[in-house]
Amino acid sequence: MARKKSVRTAFLNVPYDKEFEGLFLAYVVGLIQLGLQPRLTFAVPNQGRLEAIVDLIDASDLSIHDLSRTETTSGVPRFNMPLELGLALHQRHVTKGRHRVFIFESKPYRTQQSTSDVNGIDPFIHHGKPREVMTQLRNIFRKPGDTITVPDMFAVYRAVKRRLPELKKNAGGGSLFESAIFVDLIKVAALADLERRTAN
Repeated sequence: MARKKSVRTAFLNVPYDKEFEGLFLAYVVGLIQLGLQPRLTFAVPNQGRLEAIVDLIDASDLSIHDLSRTETTSGVPRFNMPLELGLALHQRHVTKGRHRVFIFESKPYRTQQSTSDVNGIDPFIHHGKPREVMTQLRNIFRKPGDTITVPDMFAVYRAVKRRLPELKKNAGGGSLFESAIFVDLIKVAALADLERRTAN
């Protein structure tokens, strides 16, 4: 029996490094404001990790794959994001398109060079800027009748960003790419969005 899909969930495939924190925050805050629940691989142990990633993709309605940081690090290319994109494309195939796949990039036309097999999927370009990430998310996921604007979204982003030192301190330091901080981040982002909607 097929497992029941979670409602409005998005598997988020991004690099987990400090330089990406601003864009990561934009994805998380933006998705929450647009009514989606982001899912990531933080708490997945290395043993059986690939199977867990497959399960996360399978349990999500859609997936977002940021390919802007696949360049080499210390001489080694980063293949995790393209690998997870491939798993999601397979899921789209076996579900006959019910699992939707979206590709994000920082530079136009680079995806056609780095992963030419996905030339049928036009990437959304964010130019490495959090506001552009939120603009593209709104273009994709805003529901009819939803009056949320990019300035609205970015105001919530800034409000949540101001809370990051507190969130990190409460979790004992570290980066945003840890499960304890991520749980708190989701709560803070949802509360900030609720306050925005109530104020309006």
